[in-house]
Amino acid sequence: MAHTHEALVRRLEGNIAHSTEDNISIMHKEIPFEEGRRGLDPRVKHYLQTETNPLRRRPMEMEDLEAARRRVELNNQDLSKGVTKHMATIHAENRSLSLPVFRHGEGQKPVLLYLHGGGFFERDVDAIENVCKLLAEKADAVVAAVHYRLAPEHPYQDGLNDCLEAARYLYDHAEEWNMDRSKFGLIGDSVGGNLALGLHQLSAREPWEITYIGMFCPLVDLSELSRDAWSISQYDMKEDADLIYQELVTMKESLMFVQSLYLENLEDVYRPLVSPLLRKDKSTFPPITIITAEYDYLRMQAEAFSKQLAEVQVPVRHFRYKGMDHAFVRKLGYYPQAADAINEISKHFQHEVNKSARL
Repeated sequence: MAHTHEALVRRLEGNIAHSTEDNISIMHKEIPFEEGRRGLDPRVKHYLQTETNPLRRRPMEMEDLEAARRRVELNNQDLSKGVTKHMATIHAENRSLSLPVFRHGEGQKPVLLYLHGGGFFERDVDAIENVCKLLAEKADAVVAAVHYRLAPEHPYQDGLNDCLEAARYLYDHAEEWNMDRSKFGLIGDSVGGNLALGLHQLSAREPWEITYIGMFCPLVDLSELSRDAWSISQYDMKEDADLIYQELVTMKESLMFVQSLYLENLEDVYRPLVSPLLRKDKSTFPPITIITAEYDYLRMQAEAFSKQLAEVQVPVRHFRYKGMDHAFVRKLGYYPQAADAINEISKHFQHEVNKSARL
């Protein structure tokens, strides 16, 4: 029996298993209607088996850069209702930045700044837009998505500085957009999670307070520390081993390419703004939701980050989606787990802002 996308999403919402691994409390989301299945989700398996883009099957190189930037995520749909889009322009020193702003309903809303992934070097506008629209609806928030400058033309710390300018704009123009700037969250996917954590660190010197961070499959360490600690034996590969191995190793090796694009000085890899896992004081982080995929190379470093947060008593909700691969949120409308992950982050954000309103 074929299940509708809506039925698959509902199934995910109602099925959560809990475990404690290496002192991390993890909430597991099984493959909907195939709970207990090992290996890849059938939708992920089909995608990997039929994907014709050669960039998916080998580590990236410099000559692949423009092809990657032209790539469009076709498996991405607008699932939102009642969301409007507006465009703002940020005039910063020697540059202007585009800031799409998405709103659901009327009245004053909390604000979420969305920082997209793409290895610091690419931007898929349609994929970003559809994710932001659903976030705006489910979180009942104003969601803005800064088009930060991209590497290698603009290496570290240019893109991060653009994210800071976007946060400053939202804080300064809160009344204009009818936003509650006391309820200010950050959302990041992949390297966007890295930027969100870096922006939180930079915000310590600013008048606003970041009250929540949500991350989808985040990159939290570009140094060799996580790379050396990583082992493929940490993954269940009793099913679909060849596809899983290719996916994991390709991404592992591609991170060297990402590092070379983003950093002019490789010593910067040890800076907390580049590798937040190495940030010494994590006690000042707000409540955080971390979404991970079972078959993501970055899963292990995200789990290490969760452990560090828990050790300093930062409220953290950590999900692992079985059968998924990296950046699955970008396939919104194709993978039901993408919509469910957005729902989970939205619920946690709403819980935190409502809790602060009651205090």
